[in-house]
Amino acid sequence: MRAEQAELTREEIYREWLGLSTGAPTHYGLLGVPELESDEGAIHHAARRVKRKLRAYQIGLYRKQALEILAEVGQAVSVLTNPEKKRAYDNDLLRGWRKVIEALYQTHCQTAVPEPAAIELWLSACLARGVAVTRLMPRLMRILESRSEDWPPQGEAALPLPISLWIYRDVIILGQCLHVGTLEQRAEAVKQVQKLLAVPEGLARLMVEEVARGLHLFSRTRIVRQAQRRPEEVLLRLARRVRRFGGHVGPRSKVLVAAAMLLGQHKRDLERVLEKVDELPVELSATRLAAMRARRAKEKVEEAGQRARQAKARAREWVASRPQILVGLAALVGVAALVLALLIAAGVWRPFREETTPLPVVERPGPVEPPPKPTAVEGDPADAAPPDVVTPELLPGLEDLQNFIKSRLTGQGAATPNGTQEGVPPVKVPEPPPKGQTPPVKTPPKDPKNGTGSEIKFFGVDGKPAAPEDKKKSPEIKPVEPAPKP
Repeated sequence: MRAEQAELTREEIYREWLGLSTGAPTHYGLLGVPELESDEGAIHHAARRVKRKLRAYQIGLYRKQALEILAEVGQAVSVLTNPEKKRAYDNDLLRGWRKVIEALYQTHCQTAVPEPAAIELWLSACLARGVAVTRLMPRLMRILESRSEDWPPQGEAALPLPISLWIYRDVIILGQCLHVGTLEQRAEAVKQVQKLLAVPEGLARLMVEEVARGLHLFSRTRIVRQAQRRPEEVLLRLARRVRRFGGHVGPRSKVLVAAAMLLGQHKRDLERVLEKVDELPVELSATRLAAMRARRAKEKVEEAGQRARQAKARAREWVASRPQILVGLAALVGVAALVLALLIAAGVWRPFREETTPLPVVERPGPVEPPPKPTAVEGDPADAAPPDVVTPELLPGLEDLQNFIKSRLTGQGAATPNGTQEGVPPVKVPEPPPKGQTPPVKTPPKDPKNGTGSEIKFFGVDGKPAAPEDKKKSPEIKPVEPAPKP
């Protein structure tokens, strides 16, 4: 009897001593902490609790097996408390889980139109294979969101199931981490959102278990901190997520009303939030605003492409379900081609007729007419000619031209037909001498003293002839008296 008691298997030890359901637990499962736990304090506290249980079996028949399990616990603590070893161990776990997740997804969810029941079966199978579904739920939801092109709308808000899961998960976090109102009111609001979004009961249980196992981690998340400081922004975030995926947003949206109740908001606060749904957040930087605008434009393009793909798929299915239409179209095209060939062979219709293009007609240029002269407007001072300018139209004859030249040489008067000028006395022009004679030249009078030239007189300042002794003197300069001021 004592020998039989000493030969316990590992599965029995894990189940009876530590209360584990799996036969080969991970380091996290051995210590009883959530998968991918990063809090070293929680890891050490869980290790001390497990060692306390094992030391009860260290003295007695199970000493050897208890020491082996204690060694495993020590190895798990050394790996999970070392950052490099923990990172490598987590990567190995994630690679193994990914293979299981992909294989089970192809088994349960590769259907024409996936249903929520198929998702529930898929996650239940992953959980039975040892995959930490509760810790990998955000990653699994991203996988679903990337493959949710053909998901049917679910719930009151007409949202695809992956988007409904995201909203329901946020509501669970707010309901369990925010202490606004009583516990019964928060639980009722969470159940109401589950019913409105048509989340299956199995998925809802997994969500609640995920948040409950890591409550100390979720209480420090961004959405909880933001809800404690600015609850309106969290409500605005949920409203924008619903609007982005085509759901109903408004004062009568029961999902937003339940979320407002969890955040401690009233009807007026909800109406104020709904006014900002279409606006971009002002407090963001220019880079983040540009990124958000680019993301919105990309979402619109993707939505248009998705609608086009769906329309194309529906058209393909419609044609594939009616093969007689293709046969009729093929027969019609064949008959039309035969008729056209007969018409071309008989010469009735010539599709490739040679057409000659006429040469362009070149017009010879005619005589260019000079532009008409501008006519002066009567009374316009800008177009009137100055009074001393005489145009050629006013001088028809040669005599008038000569008279005009003489008038310019002698004065400023205008020439008359008689050769005289108005307001200017006639000038006597000396007659030329007869031919063969030279005109007499007048010689200036000689100086009686020296007998040369004309007498040169020097005048003084007063206008009188200057004396010989005053010729060398410079004239006196009289000061000019200033004129009297008026």
